[in-house]
Amino acid sequence: MMNPRLQALLHIYLLGRLTEDQRRELAGLLENDTAAEQLAALVQEQLSKGEYSIEGELPGTEDRIVEGVLRRLQAAPVRRVSFIRRWGWAAAVILLLGVGGYVRMNGKHERLAAGGQDIVPGGNKAILVLSDGTTITLDSAVGGVIARQGGSSIVKTAGGRIVYRSSDATRDRAPESAGAGETMMNTMRTPRGGNYRLTLPDGTQVWLNAASSITYPAAFTGKQRNVRISGEVYFEVVKNKELPFMVSVDGGAEVEVLGTGFDVNAYTDEGSVKTTLLEGSVRVGKVVLKPGQQAQVSQQKVSVVNNVDIDKVMAWKNGLFNFQDVSLREVMRQLERWYDIEVVYRKNVPDIRFEGEISRNINLSDLLKVLARADVKFSIEGGRRLVVLP
Repeated sequence: MMNPRLQALLHIYLLGRLTEDQRRELAGLLENDTAAEQLAALVQEQLSKGEYSIEGELPGTEDRIVEGVLRRLQAAPVRRVSFIRRWGWAAAVILLLGVGGYVRMNGKHERLAAGGQDIVPGGNKAILVLSDGTTITLDSAVGGVIARQGGSSIVKTAGGRIVYRSSDATRDRAPESAGAGETMMNTMRTPRGGNYRLTLPDGTQVWLNAASSITYPAAFTGKQRNVRISGEVYFEVVKNKELPFMVSVDGGAEVEVLGTGFDVNAYTDEGSVKTTLLEGSVRVGKVVLKPGQQAQVSQQKVSVVNNVDIDKVMAWKNGLFNFQDVSLREVMRQLERWYDIEVVYRKNVPDIRFEGEISRNINLSDLLKVLARADVKFSIEGGRRLVVLP
């Protein structure tokens, strides 16, 4: 049976009438391992039956409380709720309810703050560098034609992405950049805490993850379409057998594309350059990948992994963190890029692995609150420095 006081507070919470004092009391109860596990077990039991509605029960009973939590679960940003291997549903329910807003650090509860404010997730942020060195901050640029490069107008759409259009496709005027007749190379780069979408001059769709870049011509000429990237980039390449699409990666790898959807992860702190094929065909070195395969390049050697977890690879593009069988260090590297924080470790790093998915659109405090339940301890120093304690 559920703790009667916990049941009463959850009922008030689901009605939207929880006072600040009651919220703190509820958060305290959920910090109790037994209470959290108890509630989680009831939720999981109900889900195992495939039942999302409970008939004939009066509001406020234990079953009705569970039904309310399940309804919240369906609308919450947590998709795969077995988020932490050790705590599973207990951690998921606590994050789902979001009543605490606190993480346990140094044996006490402290509000995660940067200059007194919580650290918010990243968003659409990027800088476009034109061939003459002009820089345009895209997240603050007004929509419409923002520049012109050779025969192309650069347009920021109503949806916020950047599109290259030939001059005869628009009558909008924009400043003409110097260097007409030359190959005009443009670079889009995202900061930590930023991502962005781009349509290249040939119509190829490009998504940049945080701390990434792509350099490309304002118009593709010659016998190949050549681009250069760093960080992590996803491509949906327009097919053109006469003009192969070539991706050069900072770090030495080169990918030849025939028309396909694929992801390249080339972060320098990840140990290898990973090219994952979703559809079509790509060549990495002498290896031709099939859909579902991943080429890993390290020290000029190429290895192939079969049956890759595509959901895990593409989680970032879909607005998610996927921590399936991921170590604490891997988790922290993703948090550094997305929340623009610095992570440092005191002594040994806890040997913990995680599982599941969670939205990237939540504040850092909510995410750390879940990590803390896996016995990971943190302290915050200097505003944006997250210290992992032994």
